[in-house]
Amino acid sequence: MTPKTTVTRALLPTLALLLLMPTAAYAQDVFEPVPTDDPTLLAAWQAWDDKGIDDYTTTVRLTCFCPPEPRVRTVVRNGEVRKVLQGGRRLGLGRGYSMDDLYLMIREAHATADRVEVTYTPRGVPKSITIDPEELALDEESYYAVSLVRS
Repeated sequence: MTPKTTVTRALLPTLALLLLMPTAAYAQDVFEPVPTDDPTLLAAWQAWDDKGIDDYTTTVRLTCFCPPEPRVRTVVRNGEVRKVLQGGRRLGLGRGYSMDDLYLMIREAHATADRVEVTYTPRGVPKSITIDPEELALDEESYYAVSLVRS
C-alpha cells in the first residue's frame, strides 16, 4: 500500500461523517434592538416582531449610480434564509435580504451615513430605504425598494 492510499483510507470515515451531517442555512445575524437605535427603526422592528412572521419572501431592488442589477428575491422559512435568487440565478444565502438583514443594514446606515431615509409599512417592513453616505459627494446614494409577501 502506498502512503497516499493509507492517508486516503484513514480520512474516509471522517469525510463520510461530514457528508452525512445536516447543513445549516448559514450563520445569519439576528437584529437585536439596542438603546442607541433610531427610534423609528425600533418602532418598526417592534411592529414586525409583534406579528411573529417566520415564513416570507422579500424582493429587494437596488438603484444607484452603478450598473443595473436584477432584483434579489430572498425566501425565508422558519426564520431562516433558505433560498436567494437574482434574476434566474441562485445566489449564496448570505447575499439575500431577510428582515433581520434589512434592519441591520438600516442600523449601520444610521451609524455611518450622512443621510438615511426609510419609509416603513404598518407591519414594520422597510418599503423604501435611501442611504447617502456623504451628502457633499455626488452620485453615491443607494436606493432600496422592498416588498414582502407572507408564505
